[in-house]
Amino acid sequence: MSPAAQRNEPVRRRSTHQRMPMAYAAVGASSAADLMRFPPEDTTPYEDEVKLGSGQDRFLVASSLLMTWGAQRGAGYTVTDIDPGEGERYTGLTFDDQGRAESGGHAEHQYGPDGEPYLTAGTTAVVDRGAGEAPHAIMVVYTVDEPRRVGFAWGAGDETGAIGEQLLTVEHREDDSVWACARGFMAAAQNGLLGLKGRATLKSELAAAHAQLRALAPHAVVEAGLLPVEAESAAVTDDQTSASESASAAERELP
Repeated sequence: MSPAAQRNEPVRRRSTHQRMPMAYAAVGASSAADLMRFPPEDTTPYEDEVKLGSGQDRFLVASSLLMTWGAQRGAGYTVTDIDPGEGERYTGLTFDDQGRAESGGHAEHQYGPDGEPYLTAGTTAVVDRGAGEAPHAIMVVYTVDEPRRVGFAWGAGDETGAIGEQLLTVEHREDDSVWACARGFMAAAQNGLLGLKGRATLKSELAAAHAQLRALAPHAVVEAGLLPVEAESAAVTDDQTSASESASAAERELP
């Protein structure tokens, strides 16, 4: 995987000089520490989180599910046309202390308990949320691989619905609690999606982000059949002792 994106890194603004097939300019900006105060121009930033439980086991299970499309599948989405891209030749965006792009080195391959490979930077796919929505083309921009924080950021590869970037992580915090977190930015696509319809689309994106976080909660994982049978009882026990909590998504008024 690519080097971990540090939470307190300096401001890092992106531009279109990155040679990536994305539908937006600020590629990688979801990792900026001040995203909520200074999002990319004409976008709406957001943050959301859901408590999954506590303990190392919960962190390992949730992070493994997250890195193998568990949040999307658990939310009822269909993920197709998965292409790992350039493999070891592409490890995603990395930046020095001044925010300058640099080589990310070599990709490392990890696998979930069922043998499914972890998501890697450069992976492309099509995500279908159903409910009459058009499928979205996405690309994994970078991954996060820290001892207590794991996840990936994906961005819009087309202008279907809202466009932007989203970072999904699982965090094991100092108080031993485990949280699923989302942060990112988005804007209505430049295809005539304006006014009330545009706002409704953005609200739909926020709801979709929350649904993916909740899909990693123990009871949701069991209901969706994402865990092996032998692991289900442990998940249910953990869910009974730790109630899922969520923090309201922080939004900025649309420009």
